[in-house]
Amino acid sequence: MKKVLVVSDNESLIRHIKEVVNENKIASIAAFDLFFSAANKNPGSLVKLGMAPINLKDEDVCEKVIESYDVVLSLHCKQIFPAKLVKNITCINVHPGFNPHNRGWYPQVFSIINKKPIGATIHVMDELVDHGPVIAQDKIQINDCETSFDVYNKVIELEKKLISNNLEIIVTGSYKAITPDQEGNYNSILDFNNLCCLDLNNVGTLRQHIDLLRALTHGHFNNAYYFEDGKKVYVQIKLVPEV
Repeated sequence: MKKVLVVSDNESLIRHIKEVVNENKIASIAAFDLFFSAANKNPGSLVKLGMAPINLKDEDVCEKVIESYDVVLSLHCKQIFPAKLVKNITCINVHPGFNPHNRGWYPQVFSIINKKPIGATIHVMDELVDHGPVIAQDKIQINDCETSFDVYNKVIELEKKLISNNLEIIVTGSYKAITPDQEGNYNSILDFNNLCCLDLNNVGTLRQHIDLLRALTHGHFNNAYYFEDGKKVYVQIKLVPEV
């Protein structure tokens, strides 16, 4: 019986993986322990699912994980895995981006702006963020009237599909992982924060400005802003296609 540690800060993906385990009889070949990261500041919905926090950066915790599990699966984990963990146990990441393009923070935001491919990737983790041999991936298309939130929701559904199709081979280790033929690019949280601070004197096409605003419009989150009288003025965009 394989032992799998799942670390996730995404309620939707956790609910899905539970369904996949039950529906596909994967529970007969593996036992799954579900945790959320200690970095999660609002874990209420995950606690209700019976999950507890785990701090993978704690040396003792890391050692125990290496000793106790065969596979660690990351589903939108807010905590970067330490090098010791990925070097000593198989760690698999389900990433909301099409590696190696726009690795790092909020891939859909940057894909709306720089037009690089967007999708979902399941890959073997190494010491770099969202980096390592690819087990499975697929793309989605971004429509001109979609915001970051719209694209993100499409990516989540694609991730669920990839999980359904690949969870068993991940657990058994019977996958064939392929190293991307290029390094791609990486975006940090600083890159995202710089995008959010709007330059009102920026010169560009109207399309470029709309793309920036829709890339930074994500549900109720206040992302894009400019300063007026020393205070932030937040900006969102609403795009309504004609029916």
